Amino acid sequence: TATKISKAAFYNCSSLTSIEIPNSVTSIGNSAFEDCTSLTSIEIPDSVTSIGDYAFKNCSSLTSIEIPDSVTSIGDYAFYSCNKLTSVVIGDSVTSIGESAFCFCDSLTSVVIGDSVTSIGYQAFRNCTSLTKVNYTGTIDGWASIEFNDYHSNPLCYAKNLYINDVLVTEANITTATKINAYAFYNCDSLTSIVISVTSIGERAFAYCDSLTSVTIPDSVTSIGSDAFYSCDSLTSVTIGNSVTSIGDDAFYNCTSLTSIEIPDSVTRIGSRAFYNCTSLTSVTFRDTSTWYRTTSSSNWANKTGGTLMSVADASTNATYFKSTYYDYYWYKI
Repeated sequence: TATKISKAAFYNCSSLTSIEIPNSVTSIGNSAFEDCTSLTSIEIPDSVTSIGDYAFKNCSSLTSIEIPDSVTSIGDYAFYSCNKLTSVVIGDSVTSIGESAFCFCDSLTSVVIGDSVTSIGYQAFRNCTSLTKVNYTGTIDGWASIEFNDYHSNPLCYAKNLYINDVLVTEANITTATKINAYAFYNCDSLTSIVISVTSIGERAFAYCDSLTSVTIPDSVTSIGSDAFYSCDSLTSVTIGNSVTSIGDDAFYNCTSLTSIEIPDSVTRIGSRAFYNCTSLTSVTFRDTSTWYRTTSSSNWANKTGGTLMSVADASTNATYFKSTYYDYYWYKI
């Protein structure tokens, strides 16, 4: 009795239309069904624990797939260019989704992601242009804690709508996660407000959240990552907590509805283009107006040396500095 489907076992079997995998099989090897272009359906039994790299790559007739709870990992390029695949259900034991796993699945409209997923690889959902729904079976804190390798690894890049247990997410009430990982809510148009209790907000965590109108960053947060709120063009109100020490490059770039911002005295570094093209910005108020410097050198910024001393006493002038005149400078306080 077979216990595994070996590497390239059915590679390029272009006439294969269906196959029954026995319950004795525990693994599907690398390239096992790669280029089986006539394969329309396959049922993966509960005995399987891993799906190898390229396992179903270019299975261009495959229309749906359900990955059972027994599976713990999906390999790199596992379903690459399965361009008739319309729906995917990823079981609750999968912890990792590999690089480019569903890349170029351009008919994929919905994906269910199980609550054990902790990492999604580079470009895992790139060019999944038909996606409209991402349903996560865990909690909002669990979603915020997933390690996305880049923005194409997050299916929200195209779907724009996040569901938690089939309920559309409009408010991200994050209370148990210690941080919001990079790209966590990238392009999540369903999101209108956030309530968070974390220590850091990662790179592009809320970039392109076009429906987000207000943000309160609590005192627990110490850093705001690069591009964190990039191009949130409905954002009108931002409150920065008293423990934030750094605001990353492009953090609020192109937030065109933002009118004012107050920089608490805890902040000692503001990255390049942090408020660039915030065209409605009229006021940037510093609680501590002493010893602020600007520099074009990132190393000077990191070492807090070599900059030009600036007056930041006037809120209106500051707004002009940050959105246009000195937008590409780094700022630091000593």
